Amino acid sequence: MAHAPDKVFGFILKGYPRLSETFIVNEILLLEQFGLKLHIFAMRNPGEAKVHESVARVRAKVTYIPDYFWRFFFSFISTNVRLWWDRPQLYWPAFRFALWRSLRQRSSSTIKRFAQAAYLVQSSLPGTEVAHFHAHFSHGPTTVAYFASWLTGMRYSFSAHAKDIYLQEHDFLREKIHRAAFVVTCTGFNRDYLLRVAGSDEPVFRVYHGNDLQLFKPERATSHHHDCPVILSVGRFVPKKGFPVLLHALHKLRQEGWHFYCNIIGGGPLQDELEQLRRRLGLDDCVELKRQMSQNELLTYYRQTDVFVLACEVQNDGDRDGIPNVLVEAMAMGIPVLSTAISGIPELVEHGVSGWLAPEKDPDALAEGLKTLLGQPELAQHLGRAGRAKVERDFDAQRNVEKIGTLLRRALAGTPVNGELGETGRGHQVDALARAREWPQPRTSPGTKARAEKSPAISV
Repeated sequence: MAHAPDKVFGFILKGYPRLSETFIVNEILLLEQFGLKLHIFAMRNPGEAKVHESVARVRAKVTYIPDYFWRFFFSFISTNVRLWWDRPQLYWPAFRFALWRSLRQRSSSTIKRFAQAAYLVQSSLPGTEVAHFHAHFSHGPTTVAYFASWLTGMRYSFSAHAKDIYLQEHDFLREKIHRAAFVVTCTGFNRDYLLRVAGSDEPVFRVYHGNDLQLFKPERATSHHHDCPVILSVGRFVPKKGFPVLLHALHKLRQEGWHFYCNIIGGGPLQDELEQLRRRLGLDDCVELKRQMSQNELLTYYRQTDVFVLACEVQNDGDRDGIPNVLVEAMAMGIPVLSTAISGIPELVEHGVSGWLAPEKDPDALAEGLKTLLGQPELAQHLGRAGRAKVERDFDAQRNVEKIGTLLRRALAGTPVNGELGETGRGHQVDALARAREWPQPRTSPGTKARAEKSPAISV
């Protein structure tokens, strides 16, 4: 891959570093390896006690943008006033649109993201050589990139992932896609949805997150539960991961006389609820709930696992996973996997070919899948080998991140984002004032009775 021009890409992130967002750190490391210069603008420091070892290898400078408006009220006001004074022709149209949309949505989210974008442009951007913005997640971070682009005339792009897509109002999501140089998303399912929202001619590309095939490779270690098969599930303890369904499926196995040991790793808001359910179902002696772990810590558990299971489900508000990275990791390790047929998961786990699928929210079907994999070791081993081959073929991190690097370089150069990626995109550049005249204006007065399409509670 050719080196990028001597310019810097500003990566706008919700929080950095985050243990649950390994794929972002891996992407940053690979882009740097490919010669791109990055500067990270994070809207929050999560302050997690544990971070992945790979974070220490990131060379990009990290700048934090204040995320709590009232705590940093005077900083926001002073930077916004200075930007208004310096660039009134750009500032006022963007401000009016942000204010109108916040009033229309009856939420302060948009005006807050505008204030953050103004802070970034006035206080964080000078002296950085940043020439293009790229945001991860299509809600808050991309809204900041959208307004930063409006205020500077720089182009932006973004990566869309999971609930940031499905819990967002269509009108504003469509606008953000239309203004972007390009959009990448991690599943074909997501891409089809985004194109339905924005139009089939928009530059939206499917790029899988990928996996480090040298770190995650088939390697079996002896488990201390060597007298029975070991089941593993990994994910934050949130509703869309389906852990209550998994516990009920494990309870059904116990009732039918199956012996096993299961590690469920993740931690999160449902921790107490899952602990209570585990005790109520009498699974204390064979199921253990563990805290969130780094990749290197997880490797120990992968190596001791006979079957990996993740009971993902779609929530009533539309929240769902794309393709969980832990499924890719388990398959890369050669572990037979069982998951559910939702969202982009069937793009990775082909039922009966590279893994096993069950309907969502169905503990009986999940239990049957577990019995199939535990009771037919030859089939399980075959699926494990096929899963590794699938990951090698379609989910190699280097090949996938290189596609993102190609798109970023072309966007920076102002050339069309098409070619070997096989899709057509726009590739024009305009100066800041010309861009400002093209950006949307309020279509109705904020005081009118016009109402927005009802949107879910998500920061945009």
